[in-house]
Parts: sequence; C-alpha cells; structure tokens
Amino acid sequence: MDVQTLQGVAWEDLSVVLAAFEHRSLNRAAAALRIGQSTASRRLARLEDRLGAHLFDRTPEGLAPTAFAMDLEPIARLIQGHMADITRLAHGQEMQPRGRVRLALPDGIASSWLLPHLATFYADCPEVDVDLVIGHAVVDLVRREADMAVRFIRPTQPDLVVRKLGHLAIAPYAHASIAESPLEEMRWIVFDDPEENLLETQWVTAEVGPQRTMRVSLWNALFAAVQQGLGAGLLSPLVAEPAGLVRVGADREPVQGRDVYLVYHRALRDVPRIAAFREWLGRSVLAFLEGSPL
Repeated sequence: MDVQTLQGVAWEDLSVVLAAFEHRSLNRAAAALRIGQSTASRRLARLEDRLGAHLFDRTPEGLAPTAFAMDLEPIARLIQGHMADITRLAHGQEMQPRGRVRLALPDGIASSWLLPHLATFYADCPEVDVDLVIGHAVVDLVRREADMAVRFIRPTQPDLVVRKLGHLAIAPYAHASIAESPLEEMRWIVFDDPEENLLETQWVTAEVGPQRTMRVSLWNALFAAVQQGLGAGLLSPLVAEPAGLVRVGADREPVQGRDVYLVYHRALRDVPRIAAFREWLGRSVLAFLEGSPL
C-alpha cells in the first residue's frame, strides 16, 4: 500500500489508528486524543469503510492490529510528521510571543530553578502560557509531545537543535547528624535503577560497595530523604549546601556530574513564543549552574 491509497482519508481518522496502535484500547486511545470513546469508534469505523478493510480485532488482551493495519501504520506515521510540520509553519506566523509552550524536564531541575523563577518570564511575556511535562521519561519532540526539553543526555536526531547550557556538578551529601559516619555504614538514597544505567548508581556501587539503600523514583523524594537524615545521597552543591547538608566522601573519587542540554525542533526556531522562552531558559539555567542570581 502507498500514500496514493490514502487519498480522501481524514487525518482525524488516521490519528485514531495511531493512538489505538500505541494504547491497544479504544477507550485509552480516545482519552489520549481527548475525544469521546464513541467519537473514536465512529472515526475508526469510517476509516475502515473508506479503505474497505478491517483494522483491529478485539481480543481479551485488547485491540490486535490486522496485517492491513500493520502496513498502514508506517504510512500514517509519515502523514503524522507532515501534519506536525504544517502546525509548526502555522505557529510560525505569529508576530508577538503568545500562546502555549510545552516544556519537558526532570523534576529536580523544575523545582530547583524553573518554578522559583518562572514569574520573571511571565512578567516579560504575559501572553505566553507554559505547560510542564515533569519526569525522567524522554518525550518525542519530533512528534510534538513537547515543544522543547531540558535533558542530561544529548540527543542525536537530525531534526533537533541541541544547545549545551552548562555542567551540573554532583557530590555525596548527608545531614549533619549522620555526616561523621563511615560511608559504608550509611543508608544511601538512590534512584530506582536496577540495571545500574545511571552514573549516580555506578558511583555508589564503585565507591561505597554493598550497602543499605532506599530507592526512589523522583529527585524531590531523594532530596527530601537526605534532608531528613534518612541516608546520604548524590546531589548538586547548588541545592545541597544552601539546605545545610554536609559534603561527605572527600577521600573518594569525584562524581562525574552531568551536562545540561536545551533541545527543540529546528522548525520551531523562529516561532516568537518558542524563541522568547528558549532565550529565557538559556539565561536562567546558565545562571543557576553558575550559582549566580538571575
């Protein structure tokens, strides 16, 4: 099947197919598209009627794509990309910064510098609204799951613009009440990382060895646990020292730290609201990393 076969097919119908592929449930697909289940069902039936082919089988485990649907999916992805390009071009027609910006970033970065200083951006650009996608999951900027992202890992997709903002130092810290204890006797607050992919996990394993741990999935929980004296943890000096935490492990190898990147789709480069927020982000993150006031 080729793109010619899809002439006359509505994008809103194809979007239901893609959502059904991802969620394997019409209810969840409808929720992801922010439409009613009946609307999703109607669009799917309309597309099947237009194409003259059945797309999904209903099974106890959920929706199972047919062979025809499997052939259709990559073509629908191609059209999805073109629709995103059209949206970017349309957004680029605005003259002043206004509208909505969606930013993806880790929770620690969000709470440490963004939220305390976001009011300064709103003061400069009162017609721009900012939505935050907070967490460690890497969102797909090409598919517009966010407009831009602050990341610790440099992406390689050719359509993305990557700007290094600086380097985030990391070191072991503990509450003063336990800071004199040997590192091997401390409980360590670590990210839930069973495969030890994170540099923090690797450092604790290499420099402390087998130890009691408390695993958490969010940086804010790690920071709070260290503040309460529940154990030691790897934190940035920029947040640990103002909180009165004590640096430990001076005799151990330094923690590598992390580079911080700002990433966005090149098609959004000249959109006024994106450009304004991008420049503010660059200034504010750099000021935070250098420990200087905004």
